[in-house]
Order: sequence, then C-alpha cells, then structure tokens
Amino acid sequence: DTQVKIRGYRVELAEIAAVVTEHPQVRQAVATAENGRIGVCFVPDGPPHGAPDARSLHALCAERLPEYMLPASFTALDAMPLTANGKVDRAALPGPAAQTREPVAPDGIVEERVAEIFAELLTVPVGADTGFFRAGGNSILAIRLVAALQDAFDVDLPIRAVFEGPTVAELAALVEKSVRAELDELSDAELDAYGNAVGKEDSDGLRHDERAEAAS
Repeated sequence: DTQVKIRGYRVELAEIAAVVTEHPQVRQAVATAENGRIGVCFVPDGPPHGAPDARSLHALCAERLPEYMLPASFTALDAMPLTANGKVDRAALPGPAAQTREPVAPDGIVEERVAEIFAELLTVPVGADTGFFRAGGNSILAIRLVAALQDAFDVDLPIRAVFEGPTVAELAALVEKSVRAELDELSDAELDAYGNAVGKEDSDGLRHDERAEAAS
C-alpha cells in the first residue's frame, strides 16, 4: 500500500514518484514515507545526462504537487533493490529519516538572510529549497517568521505568504519584490539606512533594476 497520511492529508506516494520521473535526468523513482517525512529514491539517467541536483527536483515537485506532498529529501541510487519476484524492495530502501543531503546554498544576500531566520526558528540545517512546514514549522512559528522578516527587511508581509510560498527561495523572492516596489519612494537618507540593514550594494542594485524596468 503506497497511500499514507501526512499532516492529516492522504498522500499517494506513487503520484510523487511519477512526478519525479518526469525529470529528463531520472530513469526511475520510488517515494517513501516515515514519521511524517517523504523521501524519494531515484536512479538517474546515464551519460550524457547524469544525475539531477536537488534544486531542480524540488522545483519540479513544487510546480506539480501541494506543499504537504513535497519530498524532504532525494537520494540517488545506482539501482533499485529488488525482491526475488523482481519488484522494488521497499524495505531495503533508505527511509526519509536516513536520507541526508547538503542543503542547496542560498543565492544572494536576501536568500541568505531569510535562510538564517529559518534556521533560528527551526534549529535545522536550511537551504534555498527548504520548505518552512516540511522542516518542522507550524502556524505559531509562521507568525514569528513573518515578524522576523518584516523586522529584517522593513517590509509588510501577510501571514498567507508563508503558506503560498513556504521555501526560503520563494519568500526571498517575495521580499525582493516588496522591496523593489518601495525603493523608489525612499529618499537618499532612507535608502542609506536600508542599505546599512541589508547591504548597500544589494539595495542600490535593486533600485537600479527597478528604474531600468520602469524605463523599458
């Protein structure tokens, strides 16, 4: 039986595996669940494609699956373990709790700061593709997350933002979008103050990009 219950939702593991196998660099995939965590073991396609990275697999799943169905980890195998009958031996697969990988490094100063806030609240390793709720967050911590983001970047964010875009990368993109919308309204003194908080070079770059978009 590949149907399990995750955070109160019924999840069909075969559906998750089917999405992962849509990736051009994946030949075969099997999803497993343990202690509320979902993991995917996959066999990458051979040369010249090679094995996909975790970011691309997560991005594919995020496009096709709801948050509660997103895998917490991806593990590449040389081949799937098989039973005497030639079927995948699920008992021989590493469970999600045993699967480990390096977090995807945040890209840019905003993602880095958002990742730091995630790590402070969740006390787990955090990468750009870390989902807030998959990593142990809840509604109470989500309120604290929004407050911390607003304090760090001086932007207004609704609590629903965490539910609609729960990964570090998604929230960082939303923060940047909000900042871009406000930068042209700032005086030079206010811009300098913002630059001191999040990095002068980055804030100047955001303002330059915003003006370029307005001129195009």
